[in-house]
Amino acid sequence: MKKLLTIMGLLSVSVAYAQGGPIIINNYTAADFHTRLTAANLTTPGCYFYVTLDNTELVIPSGSSVSYSGFNIPGTIWKVSTSPSPATPRPGSHPSLTLGGVISSNTKWVMSQFQFHQSGTALSSGGVGDTSYTCNPVPSSMFTTEGSVEWFTITSGGTVYTYVQAL
Repeated sequence: MKKLLTIMGLLSVSVAYAQGGPIIINNYTAADFHTRLTAANLTTPGCYFYVTLDNTELVIPSGSSVSYSGFNIPGTIWKVSTSPSPATPRPGSHPSLTLGGVISSNTKWVMSQFQFHQSGTALSSGGVGDTSYTCNPVPSSMFTTEGSVEWFTITSGGTVYTYVQAL
């Protein structure tokens, strides 16, 4: 019983951090979906407390889904800004970005800048996100030639799941 409670406690703590919860990206279109994600602290004055994917962009092939619980995505570099000074590049494995890190614990997913690609050719592009993020306003849904892209959240058991869905 103690082991079960310990495991359940560790699982709940690991999910409680990381941008308010995991991000799930579903691509139900016939094109590949390329995205650069942004997380921010919506309670900090100004637009300086943010983390945005610098490189490489995430590629979700046609008909597939991915889920990330934090910034520690292999091969990614994030731009971190906590002041008017220029953003600092950090790998997702940086201690402040890992689960429970100071940046990770104080941000939530707010935006996806995206572009569809077909056979290596760039197609429609745009952005969707949390409409309360006023630093770079984008709608919560957008229609393109390749399909519609939606941003929404579902809260379950105290965890906020953020979805980016290309239909």
